[in-house]
This record gives sequence, structure tokens and C-alpha cells, in this order.
Amino acid sequence: MQEHVGDGRELTIRAFADRAVDPVSGTSISKSTAGNLVQGHAIKVTPEVLGAIAAGLGVPLALVQLAAMRQYVGVVVDDPFDTDPGDDDTVVRVAHDPERTAEDMPTVRAFVERARPAE
Repeated sequence: MQEHVGDGRELTIRAFADRAVDPVSGTSISKSTAGNLVQGHAIKVTPEVLGAIAAGLGVPLALVQLAAMRQYVGVVVDDPFDTDPGDDDTVVRVAHDPERTAEDMPTVRAFVERARPAE
């Protein structure tokens, strides 16, 4: 939010609030809630609110969901094993504490290796 909305950013708080309507439920974000988000204040998060934020920013919902997980729960979702991006058969996403590395997750690594298709 703080990178995209506010003074000197691509969207004003008002413009963001006008666009921030969840396309599924119709839930919207008020200007005061938008202002709280820009200032980094915690708000009540629901799936509908995340949908509205995604719509307001014009980004995929999954991106907003991942950011909320990191901010509110302290969990990241990524590929700690640096799987070859050209490997179309294996897509790895692991929810984990940001302090954990691939070396801290040998069981997960073993699972990923077992799940790879045989060549």
C-alpha cells in the first residue's frame, strides 16, 4: 500500500478508495481505512477486504493475500529451495517463518524431491 498510495504516489488515497471494491462481494474500503493502511495501521482483515485492496491497487488477489500473511501472521510463501524456474513440472511454494532457510526444512525438501516426476 505505502509504495502505491498516498502523496507523491501513483494513486491518491481518494482514488484508491474509489477503486477499492471487491468484485465478488461488493465490499468497499472507506477513505479513512485507506488512510490507515497507508499509514501502516492494522485493520480488520477479511477475504472481502483483501479483494477490495487488490481491486484498488489493480493487482492479483494472491499478491495481496501473501502480503497480508507476511504482515499479520509473519509467514512468507515462497520457494526456499530455488527450484529451477524452467522446470514446468515442479512448482514449489512453502509457507514458512521468514527466518527459516532450505537447510532448516529437510523434511520439506525430501517431500519435494519425492514429488518430482521421474525422468
